Amino acid sequence: MSPDIEKLAAEALGGSRRAVSRCITLVEKGGADASAILYALSGSGPKKTALKIGITGPPGSGKSTLVNRLADSYARAGKRIGVIAVDPSSPFSGGAILGDRVRMDAVPETNEIFFRSMGSRGAWGGLSDACAGAAKVLEACGYDPVLVETVGVGQSEIEIVRQADVVVVVMVPGLGDEIQTIKAGILEIGDVYAVNKSDLPGADRTAYELRAVLSAPVLMVSASSGDGIDELVRSIGLQAQTAGQKKRLMEGPFKMKTLKIDHIGIAVKNMEEGLAFYENTLGIKAQGFEEVAEQKVKVAFLPCGDSELELLESTDPEGAVARFIEKNGEGVQHIAIRVDDIEAALAELKEKGVRLIDEAPRYGAGGARIAFVHPKATNGVLLELCQRD
Repeated sequence: MSPDIEKLAAEALGGSRRAVSRCITLVEKGGADASAILYALSGSGPKKTALKIGITGPPGSGKSTLVNRLADSYARAGKRIGVIAVDPSSPFSGGAILGDRVRMDAVPETNEIFFRSMGSRGAWGGLSDACAGAAKVLEACGYDPVLVETVGVGQSEIEIVRQADVVVVVMVPGLGDEIQTIKAGILEIGDVYAVNKSDLPGADRTAYELRAVLSAPVLMVSASSGDGIDELVRSIGLQAQTAGQKKRLMEGPFKMKTLKIDHIGIAVKNMEEGLAFYENTLGIKAQGFEEVAEQKVKVAFLPCGDSELELLESTDPEGAVARFIEKNGEGVQHIAIRVDDIEAALAELKEKGVRLIDEAPRYGAGGARIAFVHPKATNGVLLELCQRD
């Protein structure tokens, strides 16, 4: 990990808003630096856990104004609040159409509220791919709760369930058939339903219709005047006590969610000779190089489809790769499976009695967080678990 990344992480954890902003920018850009900064932030001291609140609903329901009111309410209660607002991206420029967040001018001027806007970039489910990483940055830097306002695209906007502990669905009267508007996916994702603009005609009817079909709390609020906001905050707090139930139902009985084969590690005696075959014969070009001092290895990354080949050359005759080559010769040294939460994966494997080499994640090539499972538990394969944020 580069000294610049470590310095930036230290500044962000120390309270520098500028550093926090730069960390999120790295996450948005993706790549090795994104994984490295998240690793640096999460690996410093006790792991911090923030309440993540998703705010979603149809366009024009007043989500931004409601987020403003909630942020103000939490700030007055002495909280440090992170706000991530995801806006629609232009199909031409790719930028956020409302990226300047002119609707959020009323956010109180205080160092206790950090606001970040990002474009959806066409992501299915209403959230930018970088949104989860940005939330982890704010969480690691002590912002709690973290409010995530989604694009507002209706039934497709269910990804917020996976990223938020409590989901608030905002509705307003005057949309026609309210139940038709939020049927199917979005009808099932809310932990709390807020009927905004409660002073408008038809608000009572909208709330009545929602209560008739929902078991979740349905509250009347007015983001413009502030009516009902304190009750909404209390309801969110109550729902947070049972946070995670919808996630578990969606993800099934396993805590560990395997995503794909991240890479295949191939041990070589000489990096240049190894690269010559893959680049000149197979046409698979290396896209990056790194030396990982902790593992005593040099790595070359060769993207192949949605996975990678990683050539590994030992930098120490006593290193794991050198010992592997001495015993087995050159060849496949390990297979890496990408998981969404490496701590949860290790905890589940340990609970099941699986023999582990690493019981806690460590830094790996490309800024990943990695851990190895013992070959005696995997039919002789050195299996690596890998998390890339």
